Amino acid sequence: MAQLPLANAYSDDAACAIKAPGNAADRLQPRAFQYEMLEESLRGNVVVAMDTGSGKTLIAILRIQAELERAAPEKLVWFLAPHVELATQQAKVIAAQIPSVQTRLLVGADGVEHWGEQWIWDEILLGIRVVISTHQVLLDALIHGFVQMLVTELSRLRIGLNIEQDPYVKKMRAYPASCDSVKLQKAILGRKTYCQEQLKNLSTRAGTIWTELGAWAADWYINACIRKFQLGIESNSTDFYSFDEGEKVYLEQCLSSILAGITKESLLLITDAGLSGKVLHLIEFLASCQTSDFTGLLFVRTRAEVAVLAQLLAVYPRTKALYNVGTFVGASSSASRKGNIGDLVDVRRQIDTLDDLRIGRKNLVITTSALEEGIDVTACNTVICFDKPPNLKSVIQRRGRARQSESTFVIMLAENDDASIITTWKQLEEKMQQQYMDEMRQLQELETTEEAEEGYREFIVEKTGAKLLLADAVSHLYHFCATLTSGPSSNRAPVFMFHAAGEELLTARVSLPISVDASVREACGKSAWSTEKMAKRDAAFEAYVQLYHAVLISDNLLPIKAFDEAITEIKSEIAKVPSLVEVAGQFNPWCLVARQWHASTDSSGLHCFEVSLDCNHELVAAMQMLLPCPLPPIPIVPLYWNALTTFRARIYPCSRLMANSIDRDIAARSTALLLCSIFRHRMDAEKTDFVALFVPSKGEDPNQWTERLAGTINADKLKQIDLSTLSVNKLGIIRDQSQNGTPYVLNGFQIGSGQHEVDPTGGQQDKGTGDDEAGLLLQVSRFPKRTDFLHKVSEHNQRAPTKTYKELLKPESCEVDKLPLPYSYSAAMVPSILHRVGVHLVAAHLCNSLLAATVFEDLGLVLTAITTSAAQEPTNYQRQEFLGDSVLKFLTSLTLASEHLRWPEGHLTRAKDHIVSNASLAKAALAVGLDSFIVTETFTGAKWKPLYTTDQIIASTGQRRQLSTKTLADVVEALVGAAFIDGGFAKAIAILRIFLPRVLWSDVGDRNEVLYSGYQASTTSITYPPHFSQLEQLVGYTFQLKSLALEALTDSSYIGSNVTTSYERLEFLGDVCLDIIVSTTSFNHEPPMRTHGLHLIRSAVVNADFLAFLCLNLHGSVARANFTTGNKLNDVSLSETSVPIQIWNFMRHASSFIRQAQQDVLKRYESIRMPVLQSLQNGPHIPWALLARLDAPKFFSDIVESLIGAIYIDSHGSLSACEAFLDKLGVMGYLRRLLQGGVALYHPKEELGQLADTESVRYEVFREGGEEKRLGCVVWVGEREVARVGDGVSVLEVETRAAEEAGRVLKGEMDGGMKKRKLDE
Repeated sequence: MAQLPLANAYSDDAACAIKAPGNAADRLQPRAFQYEMLEESLRGNVVVAMDTGSGKTLIAILRIQAELERAAPEKLVWFLAPHVELATQQAKVIAAQIPSVQTRLLVGADGVEHWGEQWIWDEILLGIRVVISTHQVLLDALIHGFVQMLVTELSRLRIGLNIEQDPYVKKMRAYPASCDSVKLQKAILGRKTYCQEQLKNLSTRAGTIWTELGAWAADWYINACIRKFQLGIESNSTDFYSFDEGEKVYLEQCLSSILAGITKESLLLITDAGLSGKVLHLIEFLASCQTSDFTGLLFVRTRAEVAVLAQLLAVYPRTKALYNVGTFVGASSSASRKGNIGDLVDVRRQIDTLDDLRIGRKNLVITTSALEEGIDVTACNTVICFDKPPNLKSVIQRRGRARQSESTFVIMLAENDDASIITTWKQLEEKMQQQYMDEMRQLQELETTEEAEEGYREFIVEKTGAKLLLADAVSHLYHFCATLTSGPSSNRAPVFMFHAAGEELLTARVSLPISVDASVREACGKSAWSTEKMAKRDAAFEAYVQLYHAVLISDNLLPIKAFDEAITEIKSEIAKVPSLVEVAGQFNPWCLVARQWHASTDSSGLHCFEVSLDCNHELVAAMQMLLPCPLPPIPIVPLYWNALTTFRARIYPCSRLMANSIDRDIAARSTALLLCSIFRHRMDAEKTDFVALFVPSKGEDPNQWTERLAGTINADKLKQIDLSTLSVNKLGIIRDQSQNGTPYVLNGFQIGSGQHEVDPTGGQQDKGTGDDEAGLLLQVSRFPKRTDFLHKVSEHNQRAPTKTYKELLKPESCEVDKLPLPYSYSAAMVPSILHRVGVHLVAAHLCNSLLAATVFEDLGLVLTAITTSAAQEPTNYQRQEFLGDSVLKFLTSLTLASEHLRWPEGHLTRAKDHIVSNASLAKAALAVGLDSFIVTETFTGAKWKPLYTTDQIIASTGQRRQLSTKTLADVVEALVGAAFIDGGFAKAIAILRIFLPRVLWSDVGDRNEVLYSGYQASTTSITYPPHFSQLEQLVGYTFQLKSLALEALTDSSYIGSNVTTSYERLEFLGDVCLDIIVSTTSFNHEPPMRTHGLHLIRSAVVNADFLAFLCLNLHGSVARANFTTGNKLNDVSLSETSVPIQIWNFMRHASSFIRQAQQDVLKRYESIRMPVLQSLQNGPHIPWALLARLDAPKFFSDIVESLIGAIYIDSHGSLSACEAFLDKLGVMGYLRRLLQGGVALYHPKEELGQLADTESVRYEVFREGGEEKRLGCVVWVGEREVARVGDGVSVLEVETRAAEEAGRVLKGEMDGGMKKRKLDE
């Protein structure tokens, strides 16, 4: 990782520019005052600020040169300019003035924002010593950790942070309904967030230490603070348990960039130049007064100074052998106090400090005011105040610590401090001393009372030695709860309840958040206590031990990560990889064929295949192909002669006896004869080791066939033949010797002169005889030069005309091949046929090697799965990848959910995301060698030469190519899809065992039973509310395990009994069930849909707003009686009415947010219900804008998915039962309508982007006036405003509506332009 040196020359305004020399050889000569400025910069590590024209750029260059000479070679000098123009100018100057090193200019136009991987920066900065850029480029690189800088730049880094990325601001923005806008605005303007305060405090403390203790001290302090913070968040230290994950990530990104500038060597080497004068005076005093019985206290102002001075004295040469230093600071009394990244002293490690001082193990303790009073400290003979005490009380308390005879009390004062106050303190000391001692005695009595209640209990993990103490249990439990994921309405804190156990004793019970598994959600203390504090600790202790035994706590007594051991191992092996990686070259199957040829000595092991060529169901030609290996079944190969004529090649096996009877040398000669008719100029006359041999069909002797058809005859001899009985197909290719043997096809004969046709594609006029000539003429057409007959020829392709144009040739200037023309047709198509055979051999070899454990019935599925679109084969992997993606996610989710029955949803989601990530799948593909089987090469036939065995063996070694990691991952998913098509989930699992062996894949049925049994065992005490039978009627499914229906509708905010857990785990499983049902239905639709359409349809029907609308729209009714009462007795009129009931009515929660959101969404639903239903039934577009206006919170779609998950488990894994619910809900009906076509699938914003073509599209969202604070949006296409909308409830809605309106405007303009053109015509 690139590092920046301690001091960085930079220019901070446009006025610093100087005129660049016209010649790079010109040198800028410094003047005397510039050398003086340089020396001052080097001495004090300061930034030089000078007026325009005074030459500060030159000083910067001199400073760069000095820094390059003293800095380590891996460090960079970074020159900053305020704008691109100045950076470009200064880059030229610096490059000219420092030609001995490499420099690099980095600006936004270089696409720096796309450099999202460390390896990119490492490659770009490799060998570079000086970088010139704008401030933003460096800031972005620092924030993301691509380069690192030293402590001197900390304050500038903090000031440049984007407040919008602060976790607090992002959280407030994410939940606008509950956001206090005034509070948010104050936080942004004043930068008053917890993260900003942490960074500010760290910077302030570092500055104070720099001033008070010196540069070395500040470097060590910053390094130690950041290292402790990084280690703490990696190990889930309780020091930072109250930080949420967003705060940890944000702070770690901000701080990690400055570590590399502080080297280990610089921290170990202390010189007087790196220390302040005050510290040097302290060291001088300590060195002078050290004796064997020295016992002292050193009081400082801050906890940070305690840690830094302790380290300094421990490593400074003059003190490290004289003093054994300990530290002591006060501990926070607030249980809710957040950790502080600037706090280095661990109070848990200072337990023995005072005892060590008492027995002489330590002779100097550095402390804050914590040891002024209230703590028993052994009598000292020296007490030092590093700073002037704040008041008289502190003076007396500190002086009282120096209780040995002839002790020394030292106060360090600056020269400008008022020393008279010390006299006043001495006069009041005696008067205050007695009162002080009285207070100390009272404090000691209080401590004795509290200690009497203290209890002791510990839990030790034998495997690691990790220990849980009673005193630490509460903080550990809060830390665990903080790691649980939950919605905005949930409370993640444990709840403690106390119960009387006698007259003055208490016991406690703790309840954890509802997302924790019910079996470990509650715990009770074992003992009765006189205080709530101890009872609380007792219950927390039991709860934490219970979590450990449930494997929700690791062997280090920390919350487990979201991965089990196997997945963690996978994660550790997957490094960040670039989007393109170097992989093996495409597997060449003909190399294996060639080796088999070389391994065989005779014809006994050959395989024979009939290769027939037909056109319009009429046989044109047939040959037999000999190979040393069998071929997989190969479908009919269409061969496109031109846009109007298509041949079909059939390849099927013949008898092995037939192959054994053919001599290889004779077969090689017949192959050479066949190929020579088309490729004579590309053949090596000395080679006959073809990878595929061709001999005549129908039992004709190959030797006689070769002898009979070899060579040519003069076309003039045709005059001697009865032309009326001659079939042109019996003749071979006509070769015009006057045109170097140009090949032609004989179409017929003509006596005398005739009209000549001209090629309309722009070619020259056809060759022929003049009108005045007479005699026999050959009516011919050019034999096509094409060798690629696998790809269709467009009728508009000028290089491959759809019609063969005729010419007339004189027989005496031509020769005719003896080989009949049909064989030449076959020869021309050999390259195409062999290519198609080759790709099938690739797929077959893959099946027989890497995929041998998965027996594929349909080889074509495998070939499709490994073929990229770039290869331009008849099929590619995209459709199967679409299916395989869903199958993979489904099987992964099912495996995780059944393997970890107690894992909360957050753990499951993170584990699943890792397993199915592109990085994981790409790594898996490379690990097993799948990359060599991926077909990417496009067959063009250009410069095709016959394939010789010796050439194929040589050409197969050392070839490499580049593939994207996405392609590697896509092929794995496509193979999963292929296996699923070929053999369902069983074969898909077999494939996954090959690529992801560390995951415990097992039969889907077994996994389903594990889930069912797990829920069945955990729900024996659950009572099913009677009214939930209405829910079953509503969804059209009767649950066997009634608790699943309860769980599916229970939010994490719910408080009460009769509950298993909240719906998140069921939603996790239901999400993939929905996905695979939609994906398989779409994939199996006939006719097959293109991949992009499949993605668009799936996105539309699993859309959260769409599911929320259907959730609201699915309703039943319950009967309700109405009545009216008259004036007479018993004068009552009764009537029955129905009250609608919907799924969301059954949600169990304790959140005012959810309650209000349900009411608000219901109002919006009523306003859009009919337009949406009409659009879903017969509209030409998906009602994106109307659905966005619903603005439904996520829990509406979550409960739909959780119900799907509940039905799946309850039905023992029946996707059909889930599909029936989706059908009742309306998902499947709309899916079928989309698959039938006639509905525009694009989102309005995507459609607008297409209509805008090359023009940019910009959305500007604004807030309208009025009490409701509605939103509006303006759409700009290019530089003009195209549409404006208002009265919106969310950003998504107004942008979608604005895009719809803008699309209508642009379409109207396009239609108007077309009508005008028609009128003009």
